Amino acid sequence: MARALLVVPDWGLSVNLYWRTRRLLEQQGFQVKVAAPRREQIEQLAFILMPDLDLAQAKGGDYDLVVFVAGHGNRDLWNHPEAHRVGREAVAAGKVVGASGAAVPILANAGLLRGRRATGPLSVAGVLKQAGADYTADQVTVDAGIVTLRRSEAFESFGQQLLEQVRLREEARKAA
Repeated sequence: MARALLVVPDWGLSVNLYWRTRRLLEQQGFQVKVAAPRREQIEQLAFILMPDLDLAQAKGGDYDLVVFVAGHGNRDLWNHPEAHRVGREAVAAGKVVGASGAAVPILANAGLLRGRRATGPLSVAGVLKQAGADYTADQVTVDAGIVTLRRSEAFESFGQQLLEQVRLREEARKAA
């Protein structure tokens, strides 16, 4: 069974994108775990989430897919060393990494987008460019197993690209 890790901020999470991402992955048979800066209950209006682990416990290479889920609370993770470590571990292990909306700068500041094409909201374009990314302004951009989403309206394409990248990595692994 494929494994996915959803990395979320402990406040300001895009609940809509969280549920859409989780639902898509579970429907495709993924075992989904959630990591946040602290393993404490996250509450937003009527939404309550208890992360499975804190970022310090998460190992990016243990999952087939790591997705940093959108939300303005991600600004607290843009320079978070544990969030950077999880992303770097996943990339180093040849896993697929995705980021949506305001979570994309986490990857940029971890050095994962340097010299790669990436997208995100226009409000973060400067951060991405400063970190060496080739900002596309496309709705979804894929480069070397990293999938980035600009706006939630393009989630279907983002989700399909995540799944396709995992499939391609699995095929390559089996062929090797």
